Amino acid sequence: MPKLTHGDRPRFRISLEERPSRHLLERQPPYAVLVNGAPQGELYYNMRGYQGYLPTVQGSKLDIGERGITAFRKEIAILNKEAADAIELGAFDARRLILTCPTEDGAILFGLSRDVMSGTDEVHLVSRREFLQACRLFGTENIGIGFFNEHSFDRQAAPTILFEEEDRALAAGLPDIRFRIMDRTEAETHARYIEHAFDTADREISLVVSRRVVDDVDAEPEYVSRISLEMARARYGDAMRLSDLTVLEERPAITDPDARGLLRREFTWFELDGSPRDPDPTSPDMDGPA
Repeated sequence: MPKLTHGDRPRFRISLEERPSRHLLERQPPYAVLVNGAPQGELYYNMRGYQGYLPTVQGSKLDIGERGITAFRKEIAILNKEAADAIELGAFDARRLILTCPTEDGAILFGLSRDVMSGTDEVHLVSRREFLQACRLFGTENIGIGFFNEHSFDRQAAPTILFEEEDRALAAGLPDIRFRIMDRTEAETHARYIEHAFDTADREISLVVSRRVVDDVDAEPEYVSRISLEMARARYGDAMRLSDLTVLEERPAITDPDARGLLRREFTWFELDGSPRDPDPTSPDMDGPA
């Protein structure tokens, strides 16, 4: 039978560091919240105690309310123990993630795990933010399923799973799950990261430039709603994808001189003043639309 190997484990340890008071009226000193020595937030004294968020190993933030510093230290001890346990499972759980797919709920991923000891496959729903955090911690997508706070897989209530065409046979073989096959255009939006984002003459609309994750080429500009961009950036940071954004037909002008210069260099066919024209099909510009 296969054996699990124990490699280097990632580290996640929260600590507090007292900081000097910033003004004479501050009754109690603030505390920096550190993870592995790097600042991740701050606790500050309010009317009856300290306030602030504590990070968790899965990437969320815990609010324990307005409490004394001793209560925060106790909670940190619990979180550090939970982090060590989760990392142990992520590293050595026999059930390894072998596939993740998006769902129609952008915050939830479908996961397929395989038990390396028995060869048994199992289906899961996991938080996308937790998955991204796990990838940052472990440096791989091959993660033990025990790391995650799983969502209940109610086959009637679970979001529709989105597969690509090459996964059709796999999807058909999974028992009693709702799925659909994405067309190439939709599938590509899940595989494009955002390289640049620019303001436009319309404050509700932004212009983004995306590239394919797999090979870092094929740059393309798209107008998107500014609110969808801000929400995706807050939720997923640099890991947001074009699929997280609301693409718009409106095409306001690009007003920032630096943005205009960059866009003019990369997309010779792109109309900066709000009325795009079709690119010249004979143009040698390789970064135009595919």
